[in-house]
Amino acid sequence: MLDFHLELNGKRARVGLHNLPVATPKKIVKYATGAGEVTGRCMITGIRKNLKTDYAALREGDPEIDLGLAGKPIDIKEKKSVYFDANSEAPCPIEVFDEIDIFFDASGAEKFRLKRKKLPPNINDDDYPIKATRRIPISEALTKFAPKITFQLTHVNAQNFNFLREFAEELIANNEVARVGAGPNGNLPIVLRGNSSKYSGFLIGKAAPANSYQLLIVLSDQELKLPAARVVAEGNP
Repeated sequence: MLDFHLELNGKRARVGLHNLPVATPKKIVKYATGAGEVTGRCMITGIRKNLKTDYAALREGDPEIDLGLAGKPIDIKEKKSVYFDANSEAPCPIEVFDEIDIFFDASGAEKFRLKRKKLPPNINDDDYPIKATRRIPISEALTKFAPKITFQLTHVNAQNFNFLREFAEELIANNEVARVGAGPNGNLPIVLRGNSSKYSGFLIGKAAPANSYQLLIVLSDQELKLPAARVVAEGNP
């Protein structure tokens, strides 16, 4: 669960941000032998990819396997993302690089590129909570933005429960969604984690049994726009 500082109708509260419950929970399968339960471990295969060798070397040994690494266990907690230069003759990890955002127009043509700024998370800011601003019809939100991630807002105490339930019921009654954003005016993108993508946000209320509620926040990093109408010359089809 992530802490989420939210402002609705001029009232502020810290609530929880959860992944949506899985509709069909994954079955837990256990394997066992006569000696006991069998568990999985992450290991390094030691296989050298894109190795150029000949059949004689394959017959005489195992040049495609790095015996110094093969079978070495991997600690999941220490796993990190590593980036390589695909054009380098001897690929090695790149420690310093820039992330570039590429923007396209409605026809798919590239418009411009920007170096991505390293932004801190802003969903639990003390001074500027994520703020609900204007309301728009559900149909407008679903046709103008491509949903990327959906989370569920949950209460952490009885006061939070009424705070979220009443707002969810209000959205359902008016068939609307609420735009939400960061910053003093609620018009800045939402950043979930450090250096992650920037998102536009929407709060959507879902029908629920009496004395309960479901309030979802849908995040999008892509706005949908129609391409400009083509002007057909007179006399051409």
